Amino acid sequence: MDAQDLPWVAHWERILQPQPWNLAQLQEELQQTGWCCIAHTQHTQAIGYAIARRLYDELHLLALGTCHNWQRQGVARQLLHGLLQHARNTPTASLLLEVRASNRPALTLYQDMGFQFLYTRKSYYTLPSGSEDAFVLQRELSHATPV
Repeated sequence: MDAQDLPWVAHWERILQPQPWNLAQLQEELQQTGWCCIAHTQHTQAIGYAIARRLYDELHLLALGTCHNWQRQGVARQLLHGLLQHARNTPTASLLLEVRASNRPALTLYQDMGFQFLYTRKSYYTLPSGSEDAFVLQRELSHATPV
């Protein structure tokens, strides 16, 4: 991902997320140490994105999104696989994320990929209708275990 991808990511954040990242936040994040990636089709059409930040020996997944026409086709799984592969090539002990408690498709994906429930953050997400809890999930990484 580079600066020219950020307006596209900001657009999809507004569509996909109840608390979207804005362009300025994305620009700042791209400059931080971390991991940012865009998924493309064969024809270079952007179809998904992932953003993670390193904090000591942990990667924190901050944003993950897939365009509507590409959802449930393995794009998010591929992006997570790429993030886990990146983590295995660096001194990373675990990958951490928050997910809306009601986001069943994401919860299923994360569980399928070996993430474990840690705890609940009450009223973490602010929504037009109120608030929603976040589940904090973590995947411990062993550099000997395949992704």
